Amino acid sequence: MEIALSDGIDTALITLTLALAAFGLAIIYGLIGVINMGHGAMLTLGAYFTWAWMDIGVPFVLSVIIAGILVGIIGTLLEHFIIRHYYDSPFDTLLLTWAFFLVTTELIKIFFGSDFRTVTNPYPGFIDIGFYKIPTYRTSISILTAIFITATGLVFLKTTTGIKIRAMIQNQEVASLLGLNISLTYKMVFGFGCFMAGLAGGLVAPMVSVSPYMGDMYLVRSFFVVIVGGIGQILSGTIAGSFVIGGLETIVALFSDQVIAHVAVFLFAIIILRLRPQGIYSEK
Repeated sequence: MEIALSDGIDTALITLTLALAAFGLAIIYGLIGVINMGHGAMLTLGAYFTWAWMDIGVPFVLSVIIAGILVGIIGTLLEHFIIRHYYDSPFDTLLLTWAFFLVTTELIKIFFGSDFRTVTNPYPGFIDIGFYKIPTYRTSISILTAIFITATGLVFLKTTTGIKIRAMIQNQEVASLLGLNISLTYKMVFGFGCFMAGLAGGLVAPMVSVSPYMGDMYLVRSFFVVIVGGIGQILSGTIAGSFVIGGLETIVALFSDQVIAHVAVFLFAIIILRLRPQGIYSEK
C-alpha cells in the first residue's frame, strides 16, 4: 500500500512538472494554431537566463520571473517581425519556429558555452509524511503549477477578455464585432505562451542539468501531452495529457528503464494520434 502511494505521489509530481512545460505550447497551438517548434528553445533560454541572473546574486524567484519576462519579450518580437506574416501557412510557421530553435541553440552555445550549468536548489530537503519523503522543491513547483494553470484557465473561461479570445478561436469576424483586436490578441497569446515556456525553464532548472539541448526532450514530451490531451483542450487537455504521459512513463520506468519508458510514451502517442487524433479528452 505504501509503495503504491509513494508511486502515486511521484506520478503526480512528474505530471504537474510536465504540465508546466507543456502549458505554453498548448496555449499557442490551441488558441492561434501555431505549432511552435521553438518551444524547447524558449524553455532552455528560461533556464539559462535564470542561471545568469542567479550567478550575479539575484534571488531565485526574481531570477525566474525576469527570465520568463525576457523569454516572453523574445517571443513577442518573433511573432511581430516574422510569425504574424505567415499565419495563413501553418507549414511555414512550423519551419520558421524550427529555424528559431536551431539558431537559438547555436547562440546559446556561443554565449553560454556547451558545458552543463547548475542552478542551486532554493528549497533543498524533503517533506516527511511518515511512509515517504517528498522532495520539497518539486512539491512546491507542483503546487504552484496547479494554482497557475487553474488561474489561467479561469481567466479564459470566466473573464470578458477570455470570452473574447475564445470567440476569436471560433470566428474571427464575431470576435471583431466584440471589439477584439485580432492582431494584438495573437501577439499577446504568442508572447504569453513563450513567457510560460521561459518560466517553466527557470523552474525546472534546479531539477536538471542546464545545457543547450535540455529543451529537446521537453519539446517532444510537451507535444505528446498536447496530442494525447487533445488539440485545443488547453486547460483540461493539458492536465489529462500530462497525467497519462507522466503516469505511463513512471509505471514503465518502474519495471524497466528510462529509455524504454520514453519509447513506450512515443508509441502510445502515435497510437492515440492514429486512433483518436482529436485526443482522449475531446468530446468529438
